[in-house]
This record gives sequence, structure tokens and C-alpha cells, in this order.
Amino acid sequence: MTGVPYSLLLLALPLVGCGAERGLRDAPTEVTYGGWVYDSPRYEGVLALGDLTFTLPSDVAPEPVAAEQPYEGYEGYWLATLPPGVPFQLGVSSDNAYPTVWAGDSPGANGTWFVGAVFAAETTYVDALFAGLDLPEGTAPGALADGAVHLWGTAYAGEWDCSVVTVNGTAPFCYVLAEDGTLARVTTGPFDMFFAFDLAPGEIVVEDGFGGREAWTADPGDLVMAWWMVRG
Repeated sequence: MTGVPYSLLLLALPLVGCGAERGLRDAPTEVTYGGWVYDSPRYEGVLALGDLTFTLPSDVAPEPVAAEQPYEGYEGYWLATLPPGVPFQLGVSSDNAYPTVWAGDSPGANGTWFVGAVFAAETTYVDALFAGLDLPEGTAPGALADGAVHLWGTAYAGEWDCSVVTVNGTAPFCYVLAEDGTLARVTTGPFDMFFAFDLAPGEIVVEDGFGGREAWTADPGDLVMAWWMVRG
């Protein structure tokens, strides 16, 4: 995370060990962190093949930390050992999905993200989602497969206002989700989802207009996932 610490992109649920001893304990120097990864937000399957990689600040870990699937028969459950309380970027890749980048902070104790918090960008799902969006005439997002960089976010907590949110200084496309699952585009007031297309690779910054800020680093072909963000 950068700037105001307002994001809850990945929630830590501490797994506190029990023991007879009481009192203060030394802070851990490393923690385990992970959870289930789904193919898409439909949560109909888990990601059995692919890679999950945590990128930490260079002064903490100069090389990315690869997550593993440690339990036989539990494909799609990933776990990594990280230093506690540090910001990270999580890259998710799969043979049937576009590469995604998430952001968050490692927990202060062994923990797991909540079920459904992390998912891959299954190609057929994402292609259908983008094709079905009501976009202004003449707006045609480039193909992720050809190296375009897009962002997909949600207004998770707090009352967001589309008129003040920016992605790299530009207003995104905001949508309200109806009960029937359709998305209606809005330009002001509350919304549920937002998108930004054809961003330049490199730093991608979302500012909520209320003092909150989150940043990612995207490579060509990445889908930036600005989910679980709490308004500043």
C-alpha cells in the first residue's frame, strides 16, 4: 500500500495458537498467509493450475515469494511464508485466465484471506463482462491478450462518488449493479463497480477522492484488481 492506509483488499483472519503459557509473546518474524483462489468471481471452481507470486518492497525481499499448494487433494488452496505487516502485490496467473495483480498487506499472525477474496481472470468470463458493458460510443478496450492493461474495481465500503474517483488522474467508468445482475453506467454518486481501460504499463494509482490512495505495478497484459477497497 501507498499513501493513506485505507485498503482492505485482502483481509487477514489470524489463526491464533493455543497454549498453556500466558502473557506477551515475541512478535513473529514470519507468518503464513494464503487461501482459496477461484477461477472467477462466480466461485464455481478453484484455480488448480497456475502461479501465485507475492512481490514485497525491495528492501524487505528483493525477489518475489512464490506461494505453494501445500496440501494434497486441495488444489486451489495456496500458502506463502511472508514477513508480517508488510505491503505486497499478489500476481495470479493461470492457463485459462488473464494475469491479474492484487494488492494488500501481510497479516501480523498466521492467517488466511476470506473465501472468495482472490480469483483469477478467467478469459471467457472477463471477455463477456467487458463486451457487455455500456461504454460511450467509440470506446473499444484493447485486448488483454495483445498486451493491453485494464483495471476492474469495486466500491467495497463507504459511500463512493463516481465524480471524484480517478485512475491515474482520469475518471473511470462507473456502474451500479441491479438485482437482475445488469450493470448501468453512472457518472456521479454511488456505484458498485468501476473500470479503466488501456492504461500505460507501470504504476496504476486509484484515488477515491476522499484521501484514499492505492497503487499497483502492471505489466503489459495485466488486469489490475482494485477490489475490497475501503473509502478513505
